[in-house]
Amino acid sequence: MKCPQPPRWADRLLEAFCAPHLLEEVQGDLYERYGRDLAEVGVRKANRRYAANVLKFIKPFALKRQTHQYPSPSFLHPVMIRNYLKTSFRNLTKNRVSALINLFGLSLGVTACLVIYLITNYELSYDTFHADRGRIYRLIGTEKFGPNAETHPAGFVPNPVPLAIREEVTGLETVAAFHNITSAVLIPNGTEKPNRFEEGKHGVDNQEIVVVEPQFFSIFNYQWLAGNPKTALTEPFQLVLSEQKARKYFGDLPLEQILGKEVIYWDSVRVSVAGIVKEWDKPTDFTFTDFISFATIRSSRMNQSINLDDWNDIWSSSQAFVKLPEGTKPEQFTAAFQQFSKRHFQKDFKFTPGLQPLSDLHFNADYVDNYSRKAHLPTLYGMMGVAVFILLIAAINFVNLSTAQSVQRAKEIGVRKVLGSSRKSLIFQFLSETTLLTLTAVSIALVLVGPILSAFQSLTPKGLTFELFSLETLLFLLFVTVTTSLLAGFYPSLVLSSYRPALTLKGQTALKGGQKGYFRKGLIVFQFTVSLVFIIATLIVDRQLSYIRNKELGFSTDAIISIDAGRVGKSDVLAQRIRPLSGVERVTMQWFPPMGMSYMMTKMRYTGKQEIEMDVSAKVGDENFIPLYGIRLLAGRNYLKSDSLRELVINATFAKRLGFKKPAEALNQFLDFNGKKIPIVGVVADFHEQSFHDKIDATFIGYLPQQSRNLGVRLTSNGKTMNDVKATLASIEEQWNAIHPDKKFEYEFLDDRIARLYEKEQKTSRLVNTATAIAILISCMGLFGLATFTAEQRTKEISIRKVLGASVAGIVALLSKDFLKLVFIALMLAAPVAWWAMNEWLKDFAYKVDIEWWIFALAGLLAVFIALVTISFQSIRAALMNPVKSLRSE
Repeated sequence: MKCPQPPRWADRLLEAFCAPHLLEEVQGDLYERYGRDLAEVGVRKANRRYAANVLKFIKPFALKRQTHQYPSPSFLHPVMIRNYLKTSFRNLTKNRVSALINLFGLSLGVTACLVIYLITNYELSYDTFHADRGRIYRLIGTEKFGPNAETHPAGFVPNPVPLAIREEVTGLETVAAFHNITSAVLIPNGTEKPNRFEEGKHGVDNQEIVVVEPQFFSIFNYQWLAGNPKTALTEPFQLVLSEQKARKYFGDLPLEQILGKEVIYWDSVRVSVAGIVKEWDKPTDFTFTDFISFATIRSSRMNQSINLDDWNDIWSSSQAFVKLPEGTKPEQFTAAFQQFSKRHFQKDFKFTPGLQPLSDLHFNADYVDNYSRKAHLPTLYGMMGVAVFILLIAAINFVNLSTAQSVQRAKEIGVRKVLGSSRKSLIFQFLSETTLLTLTAVSIALVLVGPILSAFQSLTPKGLTFELFSLETLLFLLFVTVTTSLLAGFYPSLVLSSYRPALTLKGQTALKGGQKGYFRKGLIVFQFTVSLVFIIATLIVDRQLSYIRNKELGFSTDAIISIDAGRVGKSDVLAQRIRPLSGVERVTMQWFPPMGMSYMMTKMRYTGKQEIEMDVSAKVGDENFIPLYGIRLLAGRNYLKSDSLRELVINATFAKRLGFKKPAEALNQFLDFNGKKIPIVGVVADFHEQSFHDKIDATFIGYLPQQSRNLGVRLTSNGKTMNDVKATLASIEEQWNAIHPDKKFEYEFLDDRIARLYEKEQKTSRLVNTATAIAILISCMGLFGLATFTAEQRTKEISIRKVLGASVAGIVALLSKDFLKLVFIALMLAAPVAWWAMNEWLKDFAYKVDIEWWIFALAGLLAVFIALVTISFQSIRAALMNPVKSLRSE
């Protein structure tokens, strides 16, 4: 009788463990002498009789290997590494379900890590490329209006301060002042109409135009492409452009020919190009492209808006930077700055200069300005934590599923050990499986990262790109691959390589000392603890955002648009043209709406029973302001139409601060504003003017004609369709174009303007929701895999229980209760962690929701429901299985 073809596993066994140079000879000898036994062992399950055949088969080769007749190459030999990878691939394809679960989890984890790394690395790299960056500081300070007023941080300085500090404070290497301005840009075009370039919409984009001292280019190094850096900004009406802006204004002219060309700002300030510099291509808050010489201020109409001699006025556009000598610390100038403050600020307004490191500018929101985009460091750190936890959860899945499969691989390991494999080589074999899976996950992540960055543009900073072949990215991917492979593979490889071959080949307990699965259960608890923290965070963040959306603001936002006229005049004429339009209910001349990012603080003095002076927020608008926004009057009346500030309306908080118990008591009292006594004619209910992070402060409403250059328009909404609203907006645009034919018409709904106050919270919500979904998905995949293997391992137990009369529901409950216990333990661990984290997050809000017990109960129920849904399929399938089928094999 012809000997049957040896089974495929014999080839695998020999390839992996026989000496490569003797492989052919040994294979032939084995096939001839033991082919039938090998076929029998490969086809049927290994019990004691077949284990004896296997021992008989491998004994001669084990003895020869022990006497070094068949020496094995090093386990790191290239041939062995090739065999490890080949065997790893075969094992992964054999256990497809667990391999796919692990691959899915690892791919999600690595993708999340990569995306978060790109975001955080981009944010943390802002302005880190400057030479001498450790010596560059922004000139900031603290401001105080009146002896009893609060002290506030200021990221800007009074206009005369930089020049005075340069002259009076010794030890500073360089001081450079600049001012942000916004303006449409006109480029003369011979006898034709000038080419016009509009300014950024609503100030959302970083301001690009600055009026700057020439010392600015001594602090920040630019590459000069044309012009003389020593003389480019020393005279009035000179301009330096970035190369990109020069191309935008003048096309493809050679850069040298652009020098001397004329550019017009503010419709009448004519400057000539004296230099062109290369813009920075790395992350920076200094996105300035148009540099107008500082001397232009005093020589043009700019001096009407930028008063370089006013010590008592402070605006966010007034900025200055300082470069310190080497070895100098900012603390050395504290005393000098205090003396400077005493010399120049002896009246009610106090300003004390200070220095802010350049590295702090991108992250410190206490010091506001008109150009930098603030990143929230706690959010960045939170994102890093999310990435680590998601990757940990994915690695835990691998550990759990690998150890759960240990019984299935016990016999394989026993044969390997008897053939002479060392524990070191076995560990390397199992780590190679993890590495192969991780490399596949990294490859999938590289494919997914581009679409994910596009889908989550609202969460990612502008300018973020993915460059695979950058050194930083490659090093990060290498770190993730190595770390993940070790995290996921090291413990399973230790466990699997510790099996006793004599016992495993006899079908007995594989591990030394036995194993009750405590470590695996602990990992499941950790997974669900992380998932529950994310679930609780999601519930609380969404509840806070819902509170913000639904809480009464104290004024109406329905169908109101804001039209920012900026420096363009004729707003009163535009208002008169818009009022009679169909679909327009009311129009007010205003500075800004009641609530938004822009607001003004000033000081007021009350001289009644006792003198009270305080910082007060000002809301500026004509007599239509209060009725248009539906602000509720508590006492008195609205102020009357006038051409100047003659009457005031204050809010209830202001009345209380003045000592009045009832709003009506404040009527006909006088407040001192800039030396002028103005009566209070009305008191309105409190309304929010800033985000819910800030408490409602003392506020007055009045009409200041010079500031009331913008428009607020309430559209008729009752019975109107969206097409009607669009038609009304088109009519308003026609009136705008009739007055300002060269300026683009732009508007913004008040609801959208208010929503911008909570961009950070919206991003946090999306981040937490995404992290929660990923964590739950990975945890559920791991739980599904564990439920599958648990059901397989307990097949005979389930069959016996069914024969003895157990119901399907009872068996499902039996298989589910162990997992539900772990979920309950995870809830007990997650609750205090989530409470602490979310309590810290809510501390940033003056108006917030309470963290109530039912949130934790709901999170627990959700986790239990998710766990039940995940494991129910396998539990029910195991419970419905025919017991005769599984018991017959015994």
